[in-house]
Amino acid sequence: MFTKKNILIFIFAITGLALSLWLCKIYYDANFNPYAFSSFCSVNDLIDCDGVAKTSFSQFAGLPLSVWGVLLYCFILYLLFAPKLAQFRISKINLSHDDSLYFYPFKFSEVFKNPHSYIFCLSTLAFVLSMCLACISIFEIEKICVLCFTTYLVDFALAIVSKDYSKPALFELKQSFTDFIDAVKIKKYLITLIAVCSVFAGILVYLSQSKILTPQLKNIISEKISIDNVYSSGNTLGDKNAKLIVHEYMDYNCASCYLTNLSLKRLATELDGFLIVQHNMPLDPECNNLVTSGHEGSCRMARYALAAKKQGKYWEANEILFDKTPSSEKEIIKLLSHIKGIDKNKLISDANSQEIKDELKKDIDEALEKQIEGTPTIIINLKKTTGNIPYLDLKERLLNSGATEKSQK
Repeated sequence: MFTKKNILIFIFAITGLALSLWLCKIYYDANFNPYAFSSFCSVNDLIDCDGVAKTSFSQFAGLPLSVWGVLLYCFILYLLFAPKLAQFRISKINLSHDDSLYFYPFKFSEVFKNPHSYIFCLSTLAFVLSMCLACISIFEIEKICVLCFTTYLVDFALAIVSKDYSKPALFELKQSFTDFIDAVKIKKYLITLIAVCSVFAGILVYLSQSKILTPQLKNIISEKISIDNVYSSGNTLGDKNAKLIVHEYMDYNCASCYLTNLSLKRLATELDGFLIVQHNMPLDPECNNLVTSGHEGSCRMARYALAAKKQGKYWEANEILFDKTPSSEKEIIKLLSHIKGIDKNKLISDANSQEIKDELKKDIDEALEKQIEGTPTIIINLKKTTGNIPYLDLKERLLNSGATEKSQK
């Protein structure tokens, strides 16, 4: 049991568990504790654990990623001790040596025949997902959580130390799958698995719908945002007499742009003294020479949004395009034609006109002149920020820049 491999797995799993629990605390403080001090790893705009914890990318299926990490490392520790747990017994009668008089509470652990293979597969999968999260952190959020990146290294280390180098990786994957099939063939274990999965799925559905653990989403999606009573003209929204002008550069195929758009629209209903000017910056090579590949279809959606603007329906089209992200021109036309009062034929004609193409190019060229290369980018008082700004942080920035609560006016 106490082999070098097992000891190393135990050390790395405990390290990962400790880091995940620490990240749970950071997530709680950042999202639920207004009196908490900044964490030690929130150093600047780039190295900012608290900032990452406040974004929508810090959770999956309504559950913080740090909690997923706790579950992963606890399960790895369980797998490590599964063979011993399967043999653990409690005597029904004191001093009895008759095996039939013993109770085995963890007998189900016997189905885990090759713990190291399972740990290797789980750690490898976790590391691959970690690399995806690292890319999102660097290129989308543009903030780095050093504790998160440390857990990524722990996942890699677990995969390395748990690997059986006498067997190909694909063999271990196949072996793990075969063991799983053999286990579920046992009726009592299959029933238990279905029951556990059903309960867990139910919890995830509840958390996803209620968003009680993801306030950064709940704050802006808790109810439909109506801007009917807010001044709008063309691609502008807010207080028409405002001195504070907020420029937003966005892409309809950008998930962070969707959240930023919701935040700004909501704030336009809550605050006075600022005006939103929204610009299209599609990261689509069809109309943007800055990129060679990317958000296919973004240019098309941008053209139709600008065409809708000519009929005074920009913000109606904006909401539909962000919510539905239609993948074809036919789908765009079908969706936008439902906007009350819009002329479908004029919409199609304008969207494909040289005038609209030139207007879109002007937006893109203006963004490039300002050295804007990513979306969403927001400019407040000449200060440029790329990446999603959590709703509460964005509200605080606007208030500090001169906006006022509507109730105060």
